[in-house]
Amino acid sequence: MGYNIGKQVGDFMGRLHVWGKSNADVCAFFNGNQEAKALYSWAYYGRLLSTIEQAEIELGEEEKRALEEIVEESSQAIRDATDTVRRPVL
Repeated sequence: MGYNIGKQVGDFMGRLHVWGKSNADVCAFFNGNQEAKALYSWAYYGRLLSTIEQAEIELGEEEKRALEEIVEESSQAIRDATDTVRRPVL
């Protein structure tokens, strides 16, 4: 059952991505809404490290630095996106 839900969500996100690329007015709306982009990047990436810490998952220093880099790069990609409604890359 979980696989089916995950597949359906993935299919939906793929269709949304394609739809967003072909709708310049939608992209322009989201591009102009920097607060929404910041909130979106925070919801997906901004809480990642604190969530891992709260779950008491131990990370080595190298793993933690790698995750911090992923968080920063992915958050910046969301904030800079102008061509589509972006989905997380993690």
